[in-house]
Amino acid sequence: MNLEPSEEDQKMLGSMFQSQCLIEDIYRRTSKILIECLFEEWMGTFETNKSEVAYVEEMYF
Repeated sequence: MNLEPSEEDQKMLGSMFQSQCLIEDIYRRTSKILIECLFEEWMGTFETNKSEVAYVEEMYF
């Protein structure tokens, strides 16, 4: 998002919790938003399944 590192931005990123993310609008304004799942049935789509390759890569990074 081409933000210059600042103490204020570091505090904001450090205070974010699960389901929050940064978004940049068409006017290049950056803000923090919260994403909520509307239906319980959709929760499975957000789960991350790791392959064996992913586990091996984590060991080396």
